[in-house]
Amino acid sequence: MALPDRIYVSPAFRAQETARAVLGHLDMPSPSTEPRLWNATVGDLVSFVDEQSDARRLMLIAHNPGLEGLVRWLGGQLPVQGMKPCTLCVLDTAFPLTPGGSRSLAVYRPSESV
Repeated sequence: MALPDRIYVSPAFRAQETARAVLGHLDMPSPSTEPRLWNATVGDLVSFVDEQSDARRLMLIAHNPGLEGLVRWLGGQLPVQGMKPCTLCVLDTAFPLTPGGSRSLAVYRPSESV
C-alpha cells in the first residue's frame, strides 16, 4: 500500500494520541492538526477532502459518525460492524468527489495487521 503524502488529524486528544502512536513508527510526513475534522459531518468532510484535490494520497484521522458517513458516501464498502476506532479504509477516488464515485481498495481493522 502506498503511503499518504498528506495527513490531517483532528485536534481531539484521542485522535492526536492515535496519530502519535501509529505514525511515530512509520516513515510518513508529519501530520497537520485540522480543527475542521472535530465533530465534522459528512458534508464538512466532503468539502474538506474536495479542497485537497491536489494531493495524490490523503489520510484523515478523525471521528465517527462523520468519517464512516464519508466512506459510505464515497461508495466504500465497510465491514458489517462499521468503522470501529482505528479502522483504516483505503479508497481510490477521483475529483471532484461524487456520491458513489470511489472504489474501496481495502479495510483494515485494529485486530488485523497492515
